[in-house]
Amino acid sequence: MDIDVSQGVCYLSQTGVGILGNSLLVTLYLTSFLLGSKPKPTDLTIIHLALVHTVMLLTRWIVTAAGMLGLQLVRNDAECKLFAYLYRITWALSICTTFLLSAVQAITISPSTSFLFQLKVQIPNAIHPVLAILWIPNSLISTNLLFQMFASSSTTNMDANCYLVPINTLLQRLILTFMALRDILSLGLMSCCSGYMVLLLHRHRHQLQHVHSTSQAPKTSPERRATQTIVLLVSCFVVFYCGDFVFSMFLGTSMKNNVVLFNANMFVACGYATISPFVLLTCNRRVIKFLADFLGTRTLKSPQTTMLSASPL
Repeated sequence: MDIDVSQGVCYLSQTGVGILGNSLLVTLYLTSFLLGSKPKPTDLTIIHLALVHTVMLLTRWIVTAAGMLGLQLVRNDAECKLFAYLYRITWALSICTTFLLSAVQAITISPSTSFLFQLKVQIPNAIHPVLAILWIPNSLISTNLLFQMFASSSTTNMDANCYLVPINTLLQRLILTFMALRDILSLGLMSCCSGYMVLLLHRHRHQLQHVHSTSQAPKTSPERRATQTIVLLVSCFVVFYCGDFVFSMFLGTSMKNNVVLFNANMFVACGYATISPFVLLTCNRRVIKFLADFLGTRTLKSPQTTMLSASPL
């Protein structure tokens, strides 16, 4: 029982840190908009990602981890279906929104000679419909949970609040196929966009070397900051996604309940949602400048340098 309580506290801490980070990210962006800053497509995508992660972390804890602390927050089948359904949708939207963020940024910083440059003027008007459209297929793919999930009356089950009932094998395979195609496509396109952006930033850095001498070059240039942000964010996503996939495979093929693997999978599954807001907060020049202005200090303001055609994020 003490072990369950300790694990429950750890999961609650992870959820709290993640919700705090995502809430802070949304608050800073919305505040900057209220103070007159014009929202960019990447800003709207980041806000959507943070909101999705907030709901994802909260529903994950309610459905899975709250029972370890003796909190039966899901009391009937309807609530169990709702929270499990929301978690599955937001988990999928996390993948799709991260890909969209990479794609929007790749289009935004693309040079005038690139085929992507023609899409740049269309992004501001298209970002809202695209974000809305992302909900449709992910909501449809996850509808099986509305029939499979039920509230658990047993406190010995690792998923203390809910359990999953098997369905028709053919339907299950069809759902898993759609989910796999969505994940593979999103991950592949995200990697392509990130690689394209890194290539552009690498070329831009070489161009700057012909203009500035080594002594004149800033320690942290905009293109280097952008590269670090993109590589770090995508790397975090890939690491946590692959970790979740590996643990899920082991759990799916295991003949008995493995508590260690299950607990590790719970941490890894929400790791990206917990880490990503802090990556975006610490690497965003505008957020740092906003905090410096808000606190009445200029100590965080970096030296002015030659910028790309758009800010990194």
